[in-house]
Amino acid sequence: MGEMKEYSKRLGVISEAQFEAVAERWNLGRFITAEPITSGLFGQNVFVTTTQGEFVLRGAPHWVKDFGNTEYRREDRWQFSKEKIFAQLLHERTKAPVPWPMLHDQTSDIFGWPYLVMPRMPGQCFDERSILKTLNANDRHGVAVALGEMLAEMQKLKWPFAGDFGQTAIALEPHPGGTIGQAIAETRMMVRTADKNGTMTSDEVVWIEALAERASDAANGRPNSYVHCDYKLNNLTVTKVSGVWRVTGLFDLHEARFADGALDIVRQACGYLDSEPEQACAFVNAYLGSVEPDPSIRELMPFYIVNDRLKFWEFFTRPDARASWSEGKTFRGWAQRYMDALLELL
Repeated sequence: MGEMKEYSKRLGVISEAQFEAVAERWNLGRFITAEPITSGLFGQNVFVTTTQGEFVLRGAPHWVKDFGNTEYRREDRWQFSKEKIFAQLLHERTKAPVPWPMLHDQTSDIFGWPYLVMPRMPGQCFDERSILKTLNANDRHGVAVALGEMLAEMQKLKWPFAGDFGQTAIALEPHPGGTIGQAIAETRMMVRTADKNGTMTSDEVVWIEALAERASDAANGRPNSYVHCDYKLNNLTVTKVSGVWRVTGLFDLHEARFADGALDIVRQACGYLDSEPEQACAFVNAYLGSVEPDPSIRELMPFYIVNDRLKFWEFFTRPDARASWSEGKTFRGWAQRYMDALLELL
């Protein structure tokens, strides 16, 4: 069996023989070594080196939770089938540097679950804290510009409808209410949970509904673009090429969908507003300078900010997960700062 090692709590113990079986199945040469990946919330990834190169093995796929339900059901096909199709579309139709080829083993005989094998992408991976310690201000500005330009590049991938990968058909399916209808339904579901936990006031519910109505009125006619849904420093790599920073790897596509591209501005812009507001300006300006003028974006953005910030608020104000940063705050008071600052940049 060779050496056995736990690479993460999610992946569990994996033997050298199992990695060797993967390399043999996909003609990747002879297995040399494997290395845990310390970053990443879910612990699904491990670096694998063979005589043919460096790869990422991604295993233990997420199960699915049908919309509106609280319980997960086992569906091993969904996550990796979805990631592969989005990676293929981005690879074929844009210049986004996704890991390709993405090899998907749908069998479970090696690990007990299906897995992906993909090239390890070149460059450095940062978060808002590590980049401050590693790069100087000029380089951080260059990275922010690169992120804005790559966001525009990804959104060159368009689709006939707003939708996601279905959890039963395991194929792209339209959202019945389109981009804005789906976002409103998701937001209302998070509001209900926060309300049950006592972290949402009736006045805030009215405020959010008003923003949703305003966004709904402005959403007609917007194109359905690729949306990563978690576009941020942690989910990409960057490299300085001939003195210019470039995004050289884009990964973790399991939340991707086709929707309004403006949704993807929020996550990284808010991260920069927390850590280095001047880079939020560089990021947003680079994006806006790479796309066509968008006269309705200011009407949509307040609701999109609420939708994104609620994902954090609803989770981190649960009784069993209350975060210190949320103590003494209201949702509107916390979210308003991001809203005011981001609207100034548009």
